[in-house]
Amino acid sequence: MFSPWTLLIIILVYLLLLFSVAYFAERKELQGRSLVSNPYIYSLSLAVYCTSWTFYGSVGRAANSGLSFLTTYIGPTLMAALWWVVLRKIVYLSKENRITTIADFISSRYGKSLGLSVLVTFVAIIGITPYLGLQLKAVMTSFSLLSGRPEGSHFAGWFISLLLGVFAVIFGARRLDASERHGGLVFAVAFESAFKLIAFLLVGIFVTYGLFNGFGEIFSRIKAGPFASLMTIGSGSPASFLEWTSLTFLSMMAIMFLPRQFHVAVVENYSVDHIKKAMWLFPLYLFLINIFVLPIAYGGLLLGEAPSAADYFVLSIPMHYNQSLLALVVFIGGFSAATAMIIVESVALSTMVMNSFVMPTLWDLSAIRNFHAVVLNIKRVVILGCVFLGYIFAVYIGEFYSLVDIGLKSFEAVTIFAPSILLGLYWKGGNKKGAIAGIIAGFSVWIYTLLIPSLMRAGLIETGGLMATIFNSTLLNPTALFGLKGLDRWSHSLFWGLFLNIGFYVGVSIFTRQSDAETQQAIVFVDSFSPLTLAPAQRPATIAEIEDILGQYIGPIEARDSIDGFMKKNGLDRESISREWLLKLRQEAERTLSGALGTSISTLVFEDRMVLTHDEAMRVSDSIQHISRSLRLSRQELAEANRQLAMLKEFSENIIESLPLGVATLDESLNVKYWNSGMEMITGVEKSDALDKSASGLLTCLEPRLFTPEVHEGEITCRRNFEPPIILKGNVSRLTGAQKGYVLVLEDITEKKKIEEELFRATKHASVGKLAAGVAHEIGNPLASISSLVQELQTEDLTSFTAASLTTINQQVHRIARIVRNLGDFARLYPRQKVPTNLRDILENTLNLVRYDRNFRKIEIQTDVHDTPPLKIDPDQIQQVFLNLILNARDAMPEGGSLSISVKQSDGHVEMCFADTGQGIDPEVRDKVFDPFFSTKGPTKGTGLGLSICYSIIKDHGGTIEIDSEKDRGTRFIIKMPVEA
Repeated sequence: MFSPWTLLIIILVYLLLLFSVAYFAERKELQGRSLVSNPYIYSLSLAVYCTSWTFYGSVGRAANSGLSFLTTYIGPTLMAALWWVVLRKIVYLSKENRITTIADFISSRYGKSLGLSVLVTFVAIIGITPYLGLQLKAVMTSFSLLSGRPEGSHFAGWFISLLLGVFAVIFGARRLDASERHGGLVFAVAFESAFKLIAFLLVGIFVTYGLFNGFGEIFSRIKAGPFASLMTIGSGSPASFLEWTSLTFLSMMAIMFLPRQFHVAVVENYSVDHIKKAMWLFPLYLFLINIFVLPIAYGGLLLGEAPSAADYFVLSIPMHYNQSLLALVVFIGGFSAATAMIIVESVALSTMVMNSFVMPTLWDLSAIRNFHAVVLNIKRVVILGCVFLGYIFAVYIGEFYSLVDIGLKSFEAVTIFAPSILLGLYWKGGNKKGAIAGIIAGFSVWIYTLLIPSLMRAGLIETGGLMATIFNSTLLNPTALFGLKGLDRWSHSLFWGLFLNIGFYVGVSIFTRQSDAETQQAIVFVDSFSPLTLAPAQRPATIAEIEDILGQYIGPIEARDSIDGFMKKNGLDRESISREWLLKLRQEAERTLSGALGTSISTLVFEDRMVLTHDEAMRVSDSIQHISRSLRLSRQELAEANRQLAMLKEFSENIIESLPLGVATLDESLNVKYWNSGMEMITGVEKSDALDKSASGLLTCLEPRLFTPEVHEGEITCRRNFEPPIILKGNVSRLTGAQKGYVLVLEDITEKKKIEEELFRATKHASVGKLAAGVAHEIGNPLASISSLVQELQTEDLTSFTAASLTTINQQVHRIARIVRNLGDFARLYPRQKVPTNLRDILENTLNLVRYDRNFRKIEIQTDVHDTPPLKIDPDQIQQVFLNLILNARDAMPEGGSLSISVKQSDGHVEMCFADTGQGIDPEVRDKVFDPFFSTKGPTKGTGLGLSICYSIIKDHGGTIEIDSEKDRGTRFIIKMPVEA
């Protein structure tokens, strides 16, 4: 244990170390010897993906859901294989257009739409706030564990949030040009990535080889124990194949579209060539940091740690074994994982907020003094606001969810951007209205299916009233939207979110037109062209005018440095610059300004300050329209369309060939025009032998004949007349369109028929077995009473004849009991005649049956029977229920105990309670006690039918039966039956 102040000092020292590392990197960069401009630092910076979710939550996920934690890392590994195609294009476009956030990227693709940028930023803030809260929750929880002072965790969280916010401000908001690379920040993130990897490997080695004898022992003991299901995938495992697929897809999207990932992978990229090494270095990092996840998770379970606390096994295990130094290293490693994410994410989100919300509001006030300083200070406040927004979520909502649950909500949120980005990169038809409609649809599904249920669970939204009515309806249930049931919550939200997102994006884009600006940007993004260079206009007039505009927004010194850099790079002189280069300088200035204000606002600034004349505007418009038409109808696009048609034809044929069906097309004369491999297998006739031959002659192997004497359209059933014989079901349909003829489809249903016959036989056998078991159980209860009376009589002084007779009777009773036990399965109960009956009489008769059972001599039976109205019931069936419950109580108290029976009327019901002081029932099996054939007595002591029959009888009478039990603290069965029954 460490004192809270000691930990806070350690955290402060660690942050100062990060500050020193970042400062050192920036000094080297200013000296022209960049430590950051290499693929290894770039790859390590991408590991900001591995947050406290990875450091703590993966172990918790593995301990509770087994191998499904891997989906979070399989997805990025698969996506990394596509980076040279997708990420390289995004990096190129972002560099060309000085794009600095994912909101600006989407906005720029769709005509530099400010409204779209605002929408994306809003979705990102709402969606990423839980992820920021996840990091701070992990920090606060680990702080309280290591200090042993949970009451101080909130203050520590507040203090740490403040420190992290200040650090983010220092390295993310020193100047307004957000397109400038933050070399110091990237190097610090890479340093943290290396440290958290080392820390995790250390605790993994300690658990695997210090507490156990390696991987083999841990895995073999898990397989042999109660947690064996954690080693399986699919059926029998905690996560289904569908959930695996959904979580893998979410992770693929998250590695691309989380704002912090976009920042480190795109904005901070020094060279597209670095992507080549990152494509294998980053997956290697994921492999290394996850290699000990399973040993730690399974080791913690084997050591007796609770699965509910598995998120922090990496910290609690070293503490349990007094490894204080290792626990401290692990704490700092987890803090590193959270720190990197919080700093980079808050910087990325603040840039989005500034570009989309703040600058559009303030840019008309650009004439005020020191405007750029005002904007810079606002950005610093926004960074702090983002961090503390995450802190608020962690304090008020985060405690209700595991780390993985919180992270997956953010993964689902950023997946909303996927259709607008990915389709926008490769389809020119997408437009602004479609993107807005798709994002709103996806975001609405995310809020309804994931966020609102979370707020209700946290108590921030009332669960009763109208909300309960809506949420419990068939169409609007957030876990079964529009009646779709059977999906886990992640797959359910992902399916409806993507379905509506893509549907609205494509549908609205098809039925609405693009503006000229959208058309231009579509060409730039899809064809990866540089921004179009138009004919030189008469303005801007001078370099000073451009410098003045830049200076108002990014500061006069930075503006002059930017223009001087452009002039030096291109070998130009301020006094003798041509109009062509002046226009290029204007475009470069707009790109520079887009880094500070966003692409939408930077365009508005220059349009406002450098308005073209009417003739210039007309020439520009004609130029854009001419280029657009030329590119749309270019030979390259026509050739591409032709190639895609050929691919579509090949694809369609491959689908037909792959179908487990026989498919053939015939012309009007019944000559074969197409014959797939399925038809070859059914008929034994090769495709080459069938084409252009008469189908009547080729299909003589089928009975009855299909095309003689005439064609019968519709569904058909036939058999093959050679070995092995098979049964076929098919359909003959007339082709529609220009080419006339018929299509024949045949399906082999031989196995299906066999399965149907076997199912029918099995159903009959099951029915007989169930009936037999029901009869057996009806005999078993009175048989138990007879056996008890015989045993009681044998204790009396008897004549030899009487004693011998009783022995014979007892032997025959045991023989009947053995026959009863062998009778078979469980049978459903048939309706019986119900008559008004007093429960007091039934209970007294039942107690008289067991009164002479010597096993009840050690049991004290207490009754508290109030006067209740007669109930319309079947007395024999209710007596059977009472007897079953009393005998079960006897079996639960072999050493004696107390059985309390009460009957009373309450709220229109008669309530019967049977409470014993016996062994009780484990919570894990409590929900199974009413299942047929389930017994807690062992295979030789019970059939597992008694409580199942009780349940069926009570349900048949319109009542309910519930169980309340704890291990070693007794069991209560509560029966409630309506008075009108």
